Amino acid sequence: MFGRAAQQQKQIETLQAHVRRLEGLVAALADRAGLSEAELDELRGRAGDPIPEQSRRLVAEGKHIEAIKVYREHTGAGLKDAKDAIDRYRDSL
Repeated sequence: MFGRAAQQQKQIETLQAHVRRLEGLVAALADRAGLSEAELDELRGRAGDPIPEQSRRLVAEGKHIEAIKVYREHTGAGLKDAKDAIDRYRDSL
């Protein structure tokens, strides 16, 4: 059991690293294309709603730390990525 759990954790970490690299690539391409952060956020929004409803509700209640925790649980994002996502969402309101 422990071996399988460790293997699954390794796979998750590999996928998270891959997602971070892809997000960096998207940011670099957006920069080259001259897109503003707002335009890039709009495009990301069209790709799917990345902020879970529970996180949205917590942001509306001023509970930003709890919103970050929920975001991490739903997406598997790291702390920095989750904080950045929630901060961007909060700032867009």
